[in-house]
This record gives sequence, C-alpha cells and structure tokens, in this order.
Amino acid sequence: MNSLQTEIKHRITTLQNNLQDNDLDAYVITDQEDIWYFTNINYKSEQRPFLFVVYPDRKPLFIVPKLEVDHFTVPYFDYDLDHYFDVTSRSGQNWYEVLTSYLGGLSKVGIEANGQLLMTHFTQGINWETKFLVQNQRMIKSDYELDKLQYVSDICSSVVQKTLEMSKTGTKVSDTYKLAMQVGAEEMTKHFSLENRTINAVWPSEYSFMPHSIPDMNAKIGAGPNINIALFVIQGYAAECERTFFTEDPTKEEVGHFNQMMNARKLFLKHLKPGEKASDIEKTVDSYFAEEGVLDSVLHRPGHGIGLNNHEWPTLSLGNDMVLQENMVVSVEPAIYFKNQGGYRHSDTVLITKDGYKLMTHAPTSLSELTLR
Repeated sequence: MNSLQTEIKHRITTLQNNLQDNDLDAYVITDQEDIWYFTNINYKSEQRPFLFVVYPDRKPLFIVPKLEVDHFTVPYFDYDLDHYFDVTSRSGQNWYEVLTSYLGGLSKVGIEANGQLLMTHFTQGINWETKFLVQNQRMIKSDYELDKLQYVSDICSSVVQKTLEMSKTGTKVSDTYKLAMQVGAEEMTKHFSLENRTINAVWPSEYSFMPHSIPDMNAKIGAGPNINIALFVIQGYAAECERTFFTEDPTKEEVGHFNQMMNARKLFLKHLKPGEKASDIEKTVDSYFAEEGVLDSVLHRPGHGIGLNNHEWPTLSLGNDMVLQENMVVSVEPAIYFKNQGGYRHSDTVLITKDGYKLMTHAPTSLSELTLR
C-alpha cells in the first residue's frame, strides 16, 4: 500500500468515525475539493451532480452521470457505483431519485454545509442534517499533507526571491508574471495536473492599495510600495507568499506605514499557537491598528486557512471563536492600504506547531532588505 493510498483510507476512516460520533447513518459530499480530498480524483460537474456518499459501517457509494460510468475508477479503496442519466431525466432516472432510493429510509443523513441547496430541495424524503465534518477534518493537516504543503511553499518562496532579485524601477509586471508560467510548465512535466495554479506578479503602487485588483501586464514597477503576490497550487496543495518592497528610498510616511504593518505581523505571530481563539488574532491586530490611527485603512481579515486551496478554514477573524489547534496551516497577512499611495502587506504560509508556529514560506521581511536598489 503506497503512502497516498494509506492517506486516503485514513481520511475516510476518520470521517466514518465522526459519523458514528454524530449518530449519522450516511454523509453526502458534493464539493469538488472535498471529493478530491477523499478520493484523489478531479471532477467538474458541468451541471451534473457528482455525489459521494460515506457510510459509518460500509464502503462508500458514488452516484455519477451515466456518461462517466465506463471510465470511472478509484484505485484507493472499495466502493459501490450507481448512476443517473443526466442533469434532468425521465422519471426514475434523475439524480435525486437515485439518491433518495439509497437514503430515504435512513434516520439521519448528514450533508456537508457547502453542498448546493438543490441537494436538499429535491430530496425532501431524506432526513437531512447540515454539518461541517469535512471542513473541520481538513483543517488539521496530516504529515502527508504537511510534506505536500512544504513542497509548494518552497517553490513559492523561491519565486518570490527571484522576483525581488529582478525587480527595479521600470521592470514590467509581465516579466514578473513569466516566472510563474515557467514554474507551471516545469511542474507539468513532473506531475501532470490540470488543477495546478501558478500566479506570481508585482502589484505596483497604483494597484497595491487594491488587493484584489488586476494589474495591467504592461504596467511598470515604480518606487513603491509595490507588493509581490505569489499564489500557488501544485499537486493539489496551496501556498502563498507576498512581500511589500520599494525600488527607491521610501518617504518618512511610507516607512511609518511599513513599520505599522510589521508590528501588526509580530503581534499576530506572538498569538499564533494552540489554544488561542481565531477571533482574538484579529482583535489583537485591530487594537494595534486602532491605536496607530489606521484602522480605517484595513480592508480584510489578517489571516485564513490554507490547504487544498489558498483560502480555507479556519478564518482568523472576528466572529470565529474556534480554538486554534496544532497542525493547522494559515496565512499571516495583517495589512493596511492607502489610496493613491499603495498597500503594505507581507504574507506567509505558516504551520501552527505544538508550542507556537513555523514559517513554511521564507522571504526577506525587513525594510532594509526590501528597499531594492
């Protein structure tokens, strides 16, 4: 049994144990990432539901469209397979009729909270209970997952370092973007996957105060504050690394804002450990920014989970009182933004350890290192 097969079986067994603890007779999973997590197969529904049903005491069931049956295979565990005809069908061949034939007589059936509303709308003969079992399971990373996350984190760190080395006043954004394209091509030759995602570019100051803007590829890097953003998903796992930098000496005001961002980052990391509430991270960061008079310049939470995607649970924000645990992986990115000046944000992928944290991505952090001349 190879390491992936062992990992997949462990994930399913863990979920089955959680079903027993919650007195659930079955559990329905429909989200593409969640299905990949338990099966290592990618499937894009193209309107047609793809249903993965886990039972506490017997092998799982797949319900798929008829056109998928002949090529469908999962080599990691035993399972049952049934099918429906298409997104809508003649009576008796609809997906909801097939699903109800299996689950309609059960006392309690769980469905992951990210399931589409139509799942329960068309199956009112099933006794549904909405749960977060998969979300909670995915938050705690296994050794297998940590190895995958470190692999992509190392690539992410390397690309950021190369970006900083090539960046100067007048460098085109498109030149920094090409680094990600090269990494993507190299990874496709090692581990072919249509799901790999490699994004890297510099957001010059006229864009960096808008964190979800798209910079013009023909734009040029200016004095700063510029933000290099590297977001990668490779072999199914994600990492991010971001750095604020200057190509000329920053002004006194820019130095002040850079230091405010760094102080908030230090406070964040000080509180990043098992036993802390996720909400207390943002509370601490916001309190500092309020004291500095820049709380209105905060546009987003200071961090979030990372795993199969760059944005997952836990969210490190007010309203989420979840207690942080060992082997969660999160981003650390407290930030402030100023219109017509720019943004100030470092981001790292970070592992919560038994006693604190460990940086998984690495790049320069100090202003002296990030004033590139």
